[in-house]
Amino acid sequence: MKVLLAIAYILLHLSAIKLWPAHAMVASYVFLIAAPLLGAAIAFRRCLIEGFAPTRGWSLAAISLLLWALGMISSLQTDLSVPDPSQVPGESMLLYILYGVPITYVVATIGVDRSNGVQRAIDGLLAIVLGYLYFALTFSWTTLQGALSAQSATMIVYTFDMENVFLAVTTVTRYFGSEGTSDRHLFRTLASYACVYAVCAAYYNHHVALGVAPDIGSYYDAVVDVPFLLFALVAWPSPPRYPLSSAAPVRKSSLFVRFVRSGSPLLLSLSVLTLSLLLLYQRQHTNLGIAGVVVAVLGYGLRSILSQVRHIETEDLLRHDRSTLAELAMHDGLTGLLNRRAFDEAIEREWRVVQRGDQVVSLVLIDIDLFKQYNDSYGHPAGDACLKLVADELQKSLLRPADTLARYGGEEFVVILPGATLAAAGAVTSRVCERINQLGLPHLASPFGQVTVSAGVACSSSVRGGTAESLIASADRALYEAKRNGRNRVEQSG
Repeated sequence: MKVLLAIAYILLHLSAIKLWPAHAMVASYVFLIAAPLLGAAIAFRRCLIEGFAPTRGWSLAAISLLLWALGMISSLQTDLSVPDPSQVPGESMLLYILYGVPITYVVATIGVDRSNGVQRAIDGLLAIVLGYLYFALTFSWTTLQGALSAQSATMIVYTFDMENVFLAVTTVTRYFGSEGTSDRHLFRTLASYACVYAVCAAYYNHHVALGVAPDIGSYYDAVVDVPFLLFALVAWPSPPRYPLSSAAPVRKSSLFVRFVRSGSPLLLSLSVLTLSLLLLYQRQHTNLGIAGVVVAVLGYGLRSILSQVRHIETEDLLRHDRSTLAELAMHDGLTGLLNRRAFDEAIEREWRVVQRGDQVVSLVLIDIDLFKQYNDSYGHPAGDACLKLVADELQKSLLRPADTLARYGGEEFVVILPGATLAAAGAVTSRVCERINQLGLPHLASPFGQVTVSAGVACSSSVRGGTAESLIASADRALYEAKRNGRNRVEQSG
């Protein structure tokens, strides 16, 4: 249906020229102005969906089309007021060239790595300089009254060609280098438009404007409608491919995509540099050309430095996040003690020291007596509070930095005592159990009337077997003996 409407638009344009030959120029101008305005209106409609922020790109695309429409309006005004209709005013040509600046800004900035305010300011400054250089280049061949000569008119047409090919190549590259659905739709629209516009503009400028029909009002004018109607067709909002409740599939970035995203910010500086070199080649605006080269180099350099700073900040943040995650992965969420995974690594590390014959290591398993009954009597929140209090007291009881305390699981805790003999470890454990008793936490289901702990102690010097698991098993047997013998006691594995 939309394609039929576009065809009908072109047929109406041709019919208006056919039916009102005396007013063919004005009739053709109406359609030539309406076509880019239609494209701009569709772009603004996209802005209503995705937002008017320049970082979305559609508002800048609309501005480009409005600049082109203003150029056509300027041409109409000239044709109605200037006696010589063959003269094309410089301001019209300038608007036709400047229309590409917002698109260049879109290509260079949209969908690339997120930039900060300073980088966006640099991009904006480069875009302004680019527009001014286009102004200087255009008016080196023309004046406000028109082209200086036929050769100047030809040079301006080649300038159009250069800009149009540049926009076509860069927008196509950005389309194939885009990842997000929104960015792909934007650059699909711009690439389709830019490629068709480059072909249509080259045909019209070289064959029509400089040859068979230099005045507006011929059937050839309908060719100019095509790229703008194509823009409107491709940009027209379509239903989302994926339901709102589900996300589009995430694709892994290819090397080409990463290359395009990294290189896109260079386009503005490259455009400024190219135009500056053209001005230097002409030798008419040497100082301006030199200034343009300096701005291009400084702009790209500053932007690159800021990008590196941002990447370093990102790496530092990621490194900090990794460290934080590593800490969380090694700690128990409730008590803040090391968890079972951290204990397993610590005991293996200490056991390797034992195997070298450097020292002995003792292991203590501590279990809160009748903890299930405590939970049943007081509730799980109280049980969690009890675990925290016991964990805090255990931490306070261990005086050596080398000692390792971890939550072994449930209501069990484990202590690694490097260099401690069985007797020394037993003494430390007895002191720890006594401190738990001194907390005086009520426990009506316990025969002691308060929270108590039982502990089993084992030492590597008295363990049979050459693994850390044998030491753990020995301490577990001692803990079982402590519970079997009445709880609230310490047993040592002989």
